[in-house]
Amino acid sequence: MSAGPDLDALVAELVDRVLDDPTGALGPSVYETARLVSLAPWLDGDTARVRHLLDEQQPDGSWAGPGGYALVPTLSATEALLAVLGRESGAPPLPRAGLARAARRGLAAAAALVARPVPSTVVFFLLIPALVEGVNARLAVLGDAAAQPLALPHGLTDDALRALRGGAWRNPLAGHYLEIVGPAAVGAAEMEPVDGVVGCSAAATAAWLGPREPADPTHPSLRFLRRAQEQGGGRVPAMTSLVFYERAWIAGNLATAGVPREVLAPLLKELPGDVGRSGAPTAPGFAYEAETSAIVLAALAHLGAPEEPAYLWQYDAGSHFMSTIPEHEPSTTTNAHILEALGCHLAGDPVDADRYRDAVARIASWLRDRRHPDGSWSDKWHASPYFATMRCALALHRYAGPDTADTLRGSVAWLLEQQREDGSWGRWEGTAEETAYAVRTLLELTAGTPTQEADEAVRRGCAFLLEHGLNGERHPPLWIGKELYAPAHLVRAAVLGALLVARR
Repeated sequence: MSAGPDLDALVAELVDRVLDDPTGALGPSVYETARLVSLAPWLDGDTARVRHLLDEQQPDGSWAGPGGYALVPTLSATEALLAVLGRESGAPPLPRAGLARAARRGLAAAAALVARPVPSTVVFFLLIPALVEGVNARLAVLGDAAAQPLALPHGLTDDALRALRGGAWRNPLAGHYLEIVGPAAVGAAEMEPVDGVVGCSAAATAAWLGPREPADPTHPSLRFLRRAQEQGGGRVPAMTSLVFYERAWIAGNLATAGVPREVLAPLLKELPGDVGRSGAPTAPGFAYEAETSAIVLAALAHLGAPEEPAYLWQYDAGSHFMSTIPEHEPSTTTNAHILEALGCHLAGDPVDADRYRDAVARIASWLRDRRHPDGSWSDKWHASPYFATMRCALALHRYAGPDTADTLRGSVAWLLEQQREDGSWGRWEGTAEETAYAVRTLLELTAGTPTQEADEAVRRGCAFLLEHGLNGERHPPLWIGKELYAPAHLVRAAVLGALLVARR
């Protein structure tokens, strides 16, 4: 790669920025903002939140997302507007006619979306029934006999939602989506806030506080919500923090790209201790799970502070490892991250190497079986196949041995076929994020056997990254939570990692 920006200086700048900002630099969330409109009308910034929903509605009446990914935010925003129209005291914060028009358009968009296949987002099988129930319960405020109740998408029932509300919510995982539990969530002792926050979610925190403003103005949860909405001008992000996941992901990504350990070491200072035995959550207040634990363990190993990944054994499901307990759907990238953590441990020639070697072989086989015929992978944590393909292909390449060679040749061929005319890659459009994943994958998979075609694809991809990946543009949301979101620091680390490997 020819001379260009000072990548080392940009890495140092990113590390400083991440240390200063534990929020993940996430943009505003339609889903979470709408939940505050519905659940906490007493909270400062109500008018700004309602106006944001009106401003963000798309021409087809939906909100926030391509295709079926628009369903959850559209249901959330529509239910919130109906809640505003149905408030018993006080005038609506904005003209009633405009609110009703937007709610009708949202209802029509939601009706079209529930008739389509539903992509897998975080607990969509709980959120969608809860939101449909909420919308249907409020339709009378429109005073329109033509406003028909919404049906659930084909194959989806409210059975899991009823089980959740019947007591299954008493699980740390449910803290992140406590807003759909109902009255039992208010003040629930099982969901004690961490620094005022429940489940790293403004919506979950509002649900825990309840429908009335706390009498104590110094209540930590009230202070958190006021601070969060003030920082976003009424709006709030998809999550309040992903600090442990973010710092470990960036450290591991950049360490394997050749960034010196001393540059990245500050990112590890505030990570949980004894992760090898106790695990790690995405951030304080999240449930502990395998995904973040594996990412932290791999980062520690890459930066010269390895720990035995004994914590991960509880997620062993035989053919693969689970992300959480319980788990609705297995994750290819979680298994790729666990493969990396176990592979790093094996590199130290541990006493129980056979047990870890067996797990590596099982995960590698499972990942190979889940590769699509075209050579790509997909996953439930990210909407782009380029992310899943990078994580799975590189984990197999680094830790699964020569048995994966044929599998990975197919992935290289797929990447070369998918490059766009402008040098980018992308599921819906060419993006810097997805281009970084494709470039990084090609560079590592073809390092021993470079070809002119691969070299040219990398050159064109790097040119796109230099033009579009470092200029501070807002990246399209591709990461999967309750809706799609974009963690800006992680995306920048991916871009820098690809460019650094290309330079190396």
